[in-house]
Amino acid sequence: MFLSRTHAPQACRRSADAAFTLIELLVVIAIIAILAAILFPVFAQAREKARQTACLSNSKQLATAIAMYTQDYDETMPMGGYTVDTPTGTLLGRWFADLQPYVKSLEAFNCPSKNEKDWTIQTNPAGIRTNSFAGAYGCNINVMNYNTRGNVAMPGRALAEIANPAGTFALAEAGQLTAEVRPSSDPTTWHKLESSGTYWQTQPPSDWSGDSLKRYTRADSNFERRPVPRHNGGLNVVYCDGHAKWSKIDQFLGIPENGVAGDDPRAGWPYGHANNTWDNR
Repeated sequence: MFLSRTHAPQACRRSADAAFTLIELLVVIAIIAILAAILFPVFAQAREKARQTACLSNSKQLATAIAMYTQDYDETMPMGGYTVDTPTGTLLGRWFADLQPYVKSLEAFNCPSKNEKDWTIQTNPAGIRTNSFAGAYGCNINVMNYNTRGNVAMPGRALAEIANPAGTFALAEAGQLTAEVRPSSDPTTWHKLESSGTYWQTQPPSDWSGDSLKRYTRADSNFERRPVPRHNGGLNVVYCDGHAKWSKIDQFLGIPENGVAGDDPRAGWPYGHANNTWDNR
């Protein structure tokens, strides 16, 4: 009995002082790695969701600015861009320079998920606001078109020309893409091909009046200024009636699922389709 009493505490001390084995440490590390692999994408998605919300807030400010502009200019949309020759030289105007007086902060023209902030507004001696790049958003060329060396006051489309203002987009998240986008029919990857800001416009897949123009099938750098999905496979879009919302880019463009048998998948929603947000129907 005496020996058992003296040896019992020593056995307890050896058990308490024992370290983890190598196998036990590897198991713990493996569990941590598995948890990290599961949680990190969730954290990244949550962070991008927050940026999406901030971007949507900016889009709503721009939607309000367009609504105010149309009230001041006889129910007409802003010009997308214009070129004017003056005695002091050639001037360029852009839609965001014209909307700037209606926007509280220039940050409204930027997207939190777009790294470069590559747009500026300058006022030339003639008093016309001009620019460099538009940054995060581009205007729908079918609605806010371009006037080359004409009347500076020439408007974009009148609201009366737009059959469905709530279903016709005015602005969308966009960028100038590289030529690698030309054969692509997967718009969920287009944000990876951004090379710079939008300059001013974004090109929808086809034209306003249902002609045969299919822009994304052509080798033209102008048609590489396209909508891009910066937020969880989607983008924020401003509509002509003054509202803004987030949409999945494949559903927004109808690419590749445009429902037209035998057509090029880059053609997008056909003319007159209920999901087409860039035609006059």
